[in-house]
Amino acid sequence: MTATQQWRAALAVEWIKFRAAPVSIVTSVLLVVGLMLISLASVLAVGGSSAFAAKAAAVSTDRGWAGLFDGATQISSVASLLAFGVVTGWMFGREFTDGTVTALYGIPVSRPAVAAAKFTVVAAWMCAMALSLTAAVVTGGWLLGFRGSSGEVAALAGKLLLVTLLTGLLALPCACVATTGRGYLAAIGAVIAVVVLAQVAVIVGIGGWFPFAAPGLWAAAGGGVLGATAVVQLLLALPVAALALWLTLRMWRRLAA
Repeated sequence: MTATQQWRAALAVEWIKFRAAPVSIVTSVLLVVGLMLISLASVLAVGGSSAFAAKAAAVSTDRGWAGLFDGATQISSVASLLAFGVVTGWMFGREFTDGTVTALYGIPVSRPAVAAAKFTVVAAWMCAMALSLTAAVVTGGWLLGFRGSSGEVAALAGKLLLVTLLTGLLALPCACVATTGRGYLAAIGAVIAVVVLAQVAVIVGIGGWFPFAAPGLWAAAGGGVLGATAVVQLLLALPVAALALWLTLRMWRRLAA
């Protein structure tokens, strides 16, 4: 079998496992539906006097499209990182946790091809989640009767989509952690630690140059027009993802039973 044939064979198997796994189904529903409902509740609470309204004011300051997407984008910068990190860790760590990693040595598909297939499935799922989340928030705004030009809505939706996709790239290192830790629990712990470190980086004033904090910091700043510095900071997600991809494939090539 050629490398492409091996990848296709592994992709078919990984997709079957992924689409039937409770972790992927539950995470998808919670991410899209849960985040949309929280965003809607936050924007509706604007101007209220309840304790929730006071907390909601930290992410949604306007009772309209801007407030809705500001809240959704800020929440997504954290929630998506957690969700994507958990699923990525599960994809690569389950082979060790379930004890199926030894079976990989008896199939006519290389281990790097299996890892590449896992990355393909995860990347496709992340893109689908980003699009679904953006569409869900837009639909929620329409149901609430928000008014605004199509250009304004498209720009706000684009920011949410960008932040969610960037957090997807930043979740890929969880594949390395799951492989090194030989299980998905290590990856779950790592992504939680990264979220904490991102908050610390923002507090001490270096959040913009900490890749895992940059998307959320830009979202919290209102996601305005990107300057040269902001572009560089956001693009730091690309080398992080590329390094994670390279390291993981290298690890799986040298994987020991």
